[in-house]
Amino acid sequence: MQVMVIGLGRFGSSLAEALIERGHEVIVIDKDENLVQRFVGKTDTAVVADATNDTVLRSLGAGEVDVVVVAIGDDVEASVLVCISLMDLGVKKIIAKAEDERHAKILTRLGVNQVVQPERDSARHVADLISYPSFSDWFLVSENHSIVEIKVPKDFVGKRIRDLDLRRRYNVLVIGIRRKEPVFDRKGEITDLKEVFIAPPDPDEELQEGDTFVLLVPSDSLEEVARWKD
Repeated sequence: MQVMVIGLGRFGSSLAEALIERGHEVIVIDKDENLVQRFVGKTDTAVVADATNDTVLRSLGAGEVDVVVVAIGDDVEASVLVCISLMDLGVKKIIAKAEDERHAKILTRLGVNQVVQPERDSARHVADLISYPSFSDWFLVSENHSIVEIKVPKDFVGKRIRDLDLRRRYNVLVIGIRRKEPVFDRKGEITDLKEVFIAPPDPDEELQEGDTFVLLVPSDSLEEVARWKD
């Protein structure tokens, strides 16, 4: 996956390092030459530039990158300008760092795909979110375990949880299932869908199309679970 990291402060640098470790193609950009120099030789593209200039972003092919992370947190105006430029370029996914709740609200209202806050989201956790896009939600519960949400694969549909033997095969625990159930009117016609959360699910619960697993997953099983096919 190709990822662009804009801003190489503590958070941006840690994130870029973690992404490089995971084998991603990483482009790093910062105005500070000393910060950029640390990545020369580690990644093919390390650029000293002002990312608020949309000409710079266009010349680096930001619109074709899989994910762009805006790790400029201490300058709200610059962060907002860069995010707007990236949206104009048609970037597929934008993750932006927010310094506080006010900054986070601004970024969310702009339409940024995901907003992270360093005091809540570690750089390595954000690297995991980028690396495993099949997880619809995710948070750490300890250094070695995470709770993730992932759509139930098609080849699991119609089977009982018991029969899948997920604990033995993948060392994961099914905590719950999110399911959309129809709402009927007096005539027996479907008028809406409501989400129900089944927790803990019965081992004999039969999985349905559209279900989402809520799983407790050890760190060493994340990659294998992320490869489950929808």
